[in-house]
Amino acid sequence: MKALQSEDRYSNYDDIPLFLDANELIKVLGLSRSNVYEMLRSDSFPSIISGNRKLVRKEKLFAWLDAHENAPVETPKKLKSTSSTF
Repeated sequence: MKALQSEDRYSNYDDIPLFLDANELIKVLGLSRSNVYEMLRSDSFPSIISGNRKLVRKEKLFAWLDAHENAPVETPKKLKSTSSTF
């Protein structure tokens, strides 16, 4: 996987598009694709659906980040094992 280079990120708030798709969120947040898609699937994340795409308004993204700045990290629920232990 290609690491994000400095030219792949935004250096100014005004340069960030009004609506961000998954690729733009990766650039803005510096997260992996899987983490961004996990966020987009979350009910608490402020995304809208446009056709088959999920988009996030820039203002809503930064408001969401401010609101979750000191929130505890939610860990995935562990799957119950269906196999018996030996």
